Amino acid sequence: MSKWLSMLENSLLVLSSSIMCIIAFANVVSRYLLGNSFAFTEEITINLFVLLTFVGASVGVKNHAHLGFTLLFDRANYLLKKILCIFTGLVVVTVFILMAYYGVKMVQFQMLTNQTTPSLGWQQWVFTLGFPLGCIMCVVRACEVTFKEYTNLRLESE
Repeated sequence: MSKWLSMLENSLLVLSSSIMCIIAFANVVSRYLLGNSFAFTEEITINLFVLLTFVGASVGVKNHAHLGFTLLFDRANYLLKKILCIFTGLVVVTVFILMAYYGVKMVQFQMLTNQTTPSLGWQQWVFTLGFPLGCIMCVVRACEVTFKEYTNLRLESE
């Protein structure tokens, strides 16, 4: 599953970054050559940036790329390290589950009210799906990392 999720994360990151760059470049060229910019570019770019942010957060969780304060953890005994590892994992997973839950609620509301984007008139929920999707990816990655850290603690103590 981890390999499949990594491929999905990387594909989403490359695709969203590429589309954002192409749209921004086309908008700049249009502004200089035609004197007008495309109104819809901001709408697409902002929504793709949300997807990019949460999928990037998932990759960051996987790679331990987030900032951390480890002074207490490093000085703790084995039992306290195990407790802190589980506690931290539970907090991170809980936060992302709550965010995913409310993200799904937001998508459902947008589907129910048939909300569309201002410029393009596309269904807003299609763009909003990036938020709960990224949060679910973060939940999976946080579970993987917590399990791996806990296992490494056990191996280090032996």
